[in-house]
Amino acid sequence: MTKTFVLSVENLNSSEDATKIEDYFLSRPGVEKVTVEMDLKIVSLSYNESVGSPKKLLEAFGTLGYPVR
Repeated sequence: MTKTFVLSVENLNSSEDATKIEDYFLSRPGVEKVTVEMDLKIVSLSYNESVGSPKKLLEAFGTLGYPVR
């Protein structure tokens, strides 16, 4: 089953940030879609819950240097 969650991401300031986030998460197991809305500083992640977990995805944002709310 696919789930989607939307996160407010701090430090999302450039197209390079968006590309970094998209590339990283699309390479993660279970992540099916990543949408970055630069103007709103929001990232939407769709993932297969049988493969990925929200906790690991949230931790990955911190690892990349993007605090989330």
